Amino acid sequence: MRGGVRLCYDGKVFEDASAEQARAILAAAHCVTQQTIDPADPRSGRGEGVVVAAGRLLFRPAVEIEPSGLGRIEPQELARAVGPDRDLAEHAAALIACASLSDGRIDPGRLRKVVEYAHAMHVRAGWVRDVLQVARGHLAWAMADMTRRNRSTFPGWASPDDTLTEMMPYRAQTDEDKRLAARFLALEGLPKGTFGHQFWAHFRRHGFGFPGETEAFTGLFAVPHDGLHVLSGYSTSIQGELLVSTFTGAMHRRDALRAHILPVIFEWHVGHEVNGIGARRGALDPVKFLVSWQRGDSMTTDVLAPNWDFWSVVDAELDELRVRYAIAPLLPADAAAGDEVIVADKADPYAN
Repeated sequence: MRGGVRLCYDGKVFEDASAEQARAILAAAHCVTQQTIDPADPRSGRGEGVVVAAGRLLFRPAVEIEPSGLGRIEPQELARAVGPDRDLAEHAAALIACASLSDGRIDPGRLRKVVEYAHAMHVRAGWVRDVLQVARGHLAWAMADMTRRNRSTFPGWASPDDTLTEMMPYRAQTDEDKRLAARFLALEGLPKGTFGHQFWAHFRRHGFGFPGETEAFTGLFAVPHDGLHVLSGYSTSIQGELLVSTFTGAMHRRDALRAHILPVIFEWHVGHEVNGIGARRGALDPVKFLVSWQRGDSMTTDVLAPNWDFWSVVDAELDELRVRYAIAPLLPADAAAGDEVIVADKADPYAN
């Protein structure tokens, strides 16, 4: 039920937190949310929604809280409550950062408070610097850094000199490109329930070019990214892209916030351009967002690991592969809403 958030996902994000630590973390997250609701902005109040949903979804046992009763907590108080547990501190700082942006506003004062909480817990990850730069008014710099970090998490895609590599590299249509495209097209012939066939159907339904085809995205990005759409069950709507990116960051763990989670919050919830696809507003649903984080964090296989091999699992049954990777089933209420991104003149809606 949406009113009493479901507890069916076996997430481990805050599994070792005590009741005292849980309340301290939630109090800090509430301190950086919007305190006065703006009835003209549908995003207003979602920060508080993240705090309530986090208590119910991310902690065991669940923590039922009334945000107004949490009170204020200073950075050093939070640090004392969290103690020396580095994983707990990292997760706490990440939750606080996401809560601060869930109302859809860039508030320099609240972002500086996020940085203070992180520093008090000795969390000095790269995203903390980016958040501080946004608070100082250097949004474009932070967005560029996030884009570079995103690419660096896809094996083979990052450039050694830190410049942005080409997104669509197959326009010359070399013989190698044609052989690559043919290999993807051949996935149609696999049994319908296999991961490989469903990957093929995902591309055909949406009208996406297969790696190797003229207008296709590089396979270094498209194979793991769209593979995760298929594995996670998240659609290609704007909300679906936010959820699959959150799922991806939680799965990969390394540089999760800077490379995957914060960029999509800025672009598709706050509404600031990041990667040329186009900014949108309001895509972050508190419960769906935390469920995607939890589902990704529970995965036992990292699809962005250099040794993950797409071709070695194309023959696997999709449902069996999800079990093997410990991907929790996606409940209908937690699925992405909104129209999917489709290349209409190339899409085959009957591909399955």
